[in-house]
Amino acid sequence: MTAVDDPAALAWAYLSRVVEPPCPQLAALVQSVGPVEAAERVRRGLVNDELARQTEARRGIDRAAEDLELLTQRGGRLITPDSDEWPLLAFAAFTGIGAKPRVGPPLVLWAQGPVRLDDAAQRAAAVVGTRAATAYGEHV
Repeated sequence: MTAVDDPAALAWAYLSRVVEPPCPQLAALVQSVGPVEAAERVRRGLVNDELARQTEARRGIDRAAEDLELLTQRGGRLITPDSDEWPLLAFAAFTGIGAKPRVGPPLVLWAQGPVRLDDAAQRAAAVVGTRAATAYGEHV
């Protein structure tokens, strides 16, 4: 079965686009009902008011199959918390003592290349990024 044929992979891909991270409400829904049911509830708007507000703009846009097909064509893979290469230790700090409630690990990771992500994460210093850099961020 390819990722494009896998309901769970399609659900994870959809959920990764439907809201700006971090989104504790979406993470909690996925934790509670699993990715396939969570994706269906988001698509149909059957979620709490806060999550509905956060997903309203994108819930009708589902490019999961196209995203996964392109990922496959480029030799990439979708890594989810269910994946054996999910970097569990790297994300352990998100649940540690004093963790901020609005911060958590990403829902999924999109990876490309031959190195296992859990192995690479053991040697990594940081994983950072932004979609809307400040002027300072663009300068440095």
